[in-house]
Amino acid sequence: MEGKTVTISGFKAIGMTYFGNNEKGEIPKLWDTFNKRCNDIKQKSKSMLYYGICDDEPDSEGRFHYTACAEVDNFSQVPEGMETKVVPAGKYLVYTYGGAIKDLGEFYNDIFTKWLPASPYEMDFRPQLELYDYRFMQNGEFDIYIPIK
Repeated sequence: MEGKTVTISGFKAIGMTYFGNNEKGEIPKLWDTFNKRCNDIKQKSKSMLYYGICDDEPDSEGRFHYTACAEVDNFSQVPEGMETKVVPAGKYLVYTYGGAIKDLGEFYNDIFTKWLPASPYEMDFRPQLELYDYRFMQNGEFDIYIPIK
């Protein structure tokens, strides 16, 4: 599967972060908690646009940081229990996922073991993104952004 290449502007985000390996479905639980509190974020740039941000490589135990968040115009009011993220501008390879959440790991595995190696691109060390917009609420689709050089 070929992804589409896009360049994004950098942006700011506010959200809630999980650190672990998601072996017990902690990321969907994080989204449940975040969804109950997302209206606490007053300076959202777009009302129906949310991101999952993975901004580091997994450690030796397979643990990583994952932030459920909303893009914001500024960091003037950060709700208690939330943190800020800055995503730099850059080039990304974008894949659209529309399957069951339980199969998402397999899709990511295909990106990193099949599709990205077969592409002319090399992964860059910037945050990986999941973009959730109106499509996710309509049909479960969302975009996965893989940073490339």
